[in-house]
Amino acid sequence: MSGWSPPTLSRRQLATVGLLIAVSVTYSVFVAAQLLLALGPVVLLVTLYLAWRLLLAVEAIADALQRIADARGDAE
Repeated sequence: MSGWSPPTLSRRQLATVGLLIAVSVTYSVFVAAQLLLALGPVVLLVTLYLAWRLLLAVEAIADALQRIADARGDAE
């Protein structure tokens, strides 16, 4: 088994994302008076995070397939 593990966000990164979301919601409610305006940045951040996780999953699958191919090549 490899030493690969899925990446996690640090506390500082989580705090930064939380602060950005809070600022966006505060702006959209109090300045622009449009609650739905806050959904844009939130949806964007969630979409980017899911795309990043998908990319990492594909890389992990490719790595595992390469290790399987190497093991089969050595066995023959």
